[in-house]
Amino acid sequence: MKSINGETGIQTELVDAVQITDAAFMESPIIFMEPVPKSSTRLQNGLATGKAIWQIKGDRPSFGYTDREAQRIREYLINRGGFIYMPTHGNTDDAMRPALRILRQILPEHHLTTIPQDHEIYNSYYELNGPLRYPLRKMGNTVLHHGPYRQLQGVFIDDRLAVLVDTEAMIHVMDGAIQKPFFGHYISMNQVFEEFAPAAARQLVNIVVYAVTHGNISDYSNYIPADALVGDIEGTPKKAPQAADRL
Repeated sequence: MKSINGETGIQTELVDAVQITDAAFMESPIIFMEPVPKSSTRLQNGLATGKAIWQIKGDRPSFGYTDREAQRIREYLINRGGFIYMPTHGNTDDAMRPALRILRQILPEHHLTTIPQDHEIYNSYYELNGPLRYPLRKMGNTVLHHGPYRQLQGVFIDDRLAVLVDTEAMIHVMDGAIQKPFFGHYISMNQVFEEFAPAAARQLVNIVVYAVTHGNISDYSNYIPADALVGDIEGTPKKAPQAADRL
C-alpha cells in the first residue's frame, strides 16, 4: 500500500478480510482471494497447512461457495465492474484445481485464458516486459512452487480483465520478504525474496492501478500518472482524486 499511495498518488486502504455478504465487499475495487483455511493457519517451515474453505464439509458445500455467495461474486464482477486477484502455488493440475473449481462455479460462461503480453496491465503504471517468475521452485526437498513458469491467466468480461489468476503468486513474494519465514540451513532464502520484492511490488502496483481505473466501483477512470503529463494541459488531471476507495 505504501508503494501505491507514495508512487501513484492513488489513496488506497487495505482492509481486513470481509464476508462476501458484507456491504464492504461491493465497495472494494479489488479483492484478493485465495484458498485460505477457515481456522487460523499454522505454519511449518514457512508453508501454510490446513484445509481450504472449499474443502471443508459441514455448513458449506463440499467445495466452493453457497449459492448466495456465488451470486454476490457474480454481481460484483459482472455488474459492478469489480476485480479479483487470485494467486495459486503454481500451474500444475493440483495447484490450479481450487481456482478452476471456483471460476466454474461463479463464471461458468467465461473461460480462463492467457493474458496477452501487450495487455494494459503491463503498462498501467510501470512499463513491464511481462509477468515475473517466482524466484524459487524448491527449497531442499520441499516444493515451494509447483510446475514450470507460466504467464498470467485471466477471465475477461466484455473485454475487461475481471479476474487475474497469478500462477507465480507475486503477493507471496511480498509476504516472504516481510515475514522472513525461512530459518536454519535455508535462512539465505529470505534474502532471495527480499531482493526480488521490489520487482514483485511493481507488478502488484500495476495490477491495483488497472483494477481501480476500470469498472464502476472507484472513481479513477480518468487517472493519468503525473510523469505521463506533458506541459500544463488544461483540463487534464494532475493527480488522482482523493477518493476514499477501499482495497
